[in-house]
Amino acid sequence: MSSYISSKNNLMHAVFLSGLIIILSACGSGSGAGTSENPLTSNPSVGNYTGPAPATADVQSFKLALWDNLVPNNRCGSCHNETQNPRFVRADDINLAYSEANSIVDLADPGNSLMVQKVRGGHNCWLASDDACGDIIESYISNWAGSALGSQGREIELEAPPLLDPGSSKNFPADSTLFSTTVYPLLNTYCAGCHADSAAVPQSPFFASTDVDAAYSAALTRMDLETPANSRFVIRLGSEFHNCWDDCPSNSSAMQAAITTFSDAITPTQVDPSLVTSKALSLVDGIISSAGGRHETNVIALYEFKTGSGTTVYDTSGIEPS
Repeated sequence: MSSYISSKNNLMHAVFLSGLIIILSACGSGSGAGTSENPLTSNPSVGNYTGPAPATADVQSFKLALWDNLVPNNRCGSCHNETQNPRFVRADDINLAYSEANSIVDLADPGNSLMVQKVRGGHNCWLASDDACGDIIESYISNWAGSALGSQGREIELEAPPLLDPGSSKNFPADSTLFSTTVYPLLNTYCAGCHADSAAVPQSPFFASTDVDAAYSAALTRMDLETPANSRFVIRLGSEFHNCWDDCPSNSSAMQAAITTFSDAITPTQVDPSLVTSKALSLVDGIISSAGGRHETNVIALYEFKTGSGTTVYDTSGIEPS
């Protein structure tokens, strides 16, 4: 009996291993988009560093986090060595390189470092994305700053928004008179089959109601007086192809023209000059003040999806190999 149980256990173990191998194989080639390492740096022409030892712990942190990563030939080592200013990857004395680097980095705000801004502008980037190179160098500086300042996680960088004076704005009329002669005819003609309370199968909102006042009330949030092209009515027809009555682009243009006519007839409301006003702030000027609680000490890979286009996402952790 014990021999039978042992054989059965061995068989179950073999089946489990076979299933595990199949699962792991499925996670390999052919299971989705491929991955590849960021281009590796070539060997630095200076070889191993043999100059004076780092004078302080911060110089050592600079060497490990920044100097070692930028000294290769295809990054900064071919130019900013002993012969070209700023000489932040010079190989004759790490302490002098440290002094040079401090003039072009901002440890309190690594992203604001001149070194980062220069690379973001297209200077000697080793990847297809200048911003990715900038992010990687920013990570190098952040890793150095983490050692110097004792930082354990990412901090939100708050920047003062632009100072804007409040200006004039358009407000929807109190009554539906103007709406009834501009936008409503299109809605009542082509949308009443659904978006009216009298429809066979009524669908809210009732912006095509036979009661023009009720229709106006329902249509208010779907019209943009400042930018008619951004109106929900226009987008619904032109981009989402929702119940067009013949040609969607033409129908969308007709709706936009009607809303534009409606908007052009509205006199902007001016700010009373006798009032004491504060500065204005638009929604896009705000900053989301949340780091997500992410702990980044000893991170080895960081994908932030910041490229904005294309099919490549870069590891910007600053830890090689990327």
